[in-house]
Amino acid sequence: MQLYFIRHGQSTNNVRDGDLTPRSSDPELTEKGVRQAELLAEFLAASAPGNWDPGDDPLNRRGFDLTHLYCSLMKRAIHTGNIIAQRLNLPLFGMPEAHEVGGVFLETLVNDVVTVNEEYGVDEGFLATNYPNLILTQPIPRSGWWRGGKENDNLPQKRAQKVLDWLRQRHASTDDRVAIVTHGGFYNHLLRAMLHISPEEPDNRKLGYRLVYNNCAISRFDFTDERVYLVYHNRAEYLPDDLIT
Repeated sequence: MQLYFIRHGQSTNNVRDGDLTPRSSDPELTEKGVRQAELLAEFLAASAPGNWDPGDDPLNRRGFDLTHLYCSLMKRAIHTGNIIAQRLNLPLFGMPEAHEVGGVFLETLVNDVVTVNEEYGVDEGFLATNYPNLILTQPIPRSGWWRGGKENDNLPQKRAQKVLDWLRQRHASTDDRVAIVTHGGFYNHLLRAMLHISPEEPDNRKLGYRLVYNNCAISRFDFTDERVYLVYHNRAEYLPDDLIT
């Protein structure tokens, strides 16, 4: 299995001006984010026919030939994934567990007390109207896929392991080329799960490193029976300078 992690395109939260711009609990893509996703889709669709050895193409010079495409159920990831799916003519599968750290929430300060609102993310009605071809990997509640509130800090690492186990159960020991559109914070947890880095520490912020991950960048991991290979990280050379975010 080859596994490709793709960060969603630029969202409205990515460009907000600190406290001067309200934060969205589930932000949409910006116009720039849509263009990033479109260029990414073209890059993933490109191919170079010839007598290539499929086991000797570490930079995907021959092409990507993706076979499966997944995304989280946050709006920015669904939109990014849908653009890719339409260009590659692939089904898009929505994975509730692949969401960004924290979930769908907003915090307000009232009398020096932090209050977290109750939101539930997109529901089946929203998906049927806006993304009718998206296939859910598991049923979601009628109110929406998110349970409300803010995710506890000790859950993302466990959730990353669960997502990784799910993907390996379905695609390990195959020649599948699997891409998942997810989020920068969650990607760090997935990396730790794959490489068994500090599994006992739930909070990424307490580690002495953090990976930089640009909008619509790609990272590739190859899985064999013996080990996991990090082939490359944070590729975005297909984007022009003014779209690197």
